[in-house]
Formats: sequence, C-alpha cells, structure tokens
Amino acid sequence: MERTVETLEQELKSEHNLYLRALADFDNFRRRVDRERANLGKESLRNFLVPLLDVIDDLERSLKAAETEQSSFVDGVRAVRDKFLRVLDSQGVRPFQSVGQPFDPSQHEAVGTAPADGHPQNTVVQEIQRGYRWGDDLLRSARVVVGT
Repeated sequence: MERTVETLEQELKSEHNLYLRALADFDNFRRRVDRERANLGKESLRNFLVPLLDVIDDLERSLKAAETEQSSFVDGVRAVRDKFLRVLDSQGVRPFQSVGQPFDPSQHEAVGTAPADGHPQNTVVQEIQRGYRWGDDLLRSARVVVGT
C-alpha cells in the first residue's frame, strides 16, 4: 500500500510539472502572438503610409513650380498639402530637416555630391526628397546631395 502511495505521489508531482510547463508554454505562445499581431499592424500601416509620402512630394513639386503665381487654385493646393501634413502629423509622421546637417547614412541616401560652398565637408547641401520619421522610426530616408 505504501508503495502505491509513493508511486501515486510521484505521478501527481510529474503531472503537476507537466501542467506548469504547458501553462508556461501557452503564456509564451500568447505573448508571441500578441507581439506578432502588433508588428503586423504596424507593418501594414507603414505600407499604407509610405506611398502617401509620394503624394505629398507631388503636391510640394506643384507648389514649387507655381511659387510665383497668386491664384485661388494655388492657394487651394497649398491648403490641401497643409491639411495632408496635419493628418500625417496626427499619426506621428513628421518630416525631418536634412540641409546643413552632417550626412548620416542611417537617415540619408546620397544621390550626388556638390561643392560644399561654406558648409563643412560631408554636410547635406541639398535635399532632393524629404525624409520622414514615424515616431522614433525612420519611415523614409531623405535623398540628398552631400558637400565635398
């Protein structure tokens, strides 16, 4: 009888350990699924936001081409651009300044070089395409010309 009690106690202890292991595995699984779900949502939003930056670029180019014109149409395009930027800003998407900053390959893509003309060497002298951050993350690197 005593042997049976010991055997049953060992089996109970073994089953309890298996239960605790299964509980820990499930908790790890749940945390991993939550983390993957959050990453998937963020990546989907990133894939939606990046093409919108091209629309902002087009609006900026249009306004630059018509910068000397005074018309209600140009004012309307400017208002649309400003509203678009406010919507992006409300989601944490903001442009960052590159001209006059040291070239940083983690946030700039060099597309050419030019004489520095008063700027220190390896400083951004022209911005071809504006860069954007999304919170602390780089959403799109700035395409720049670097002074030599």
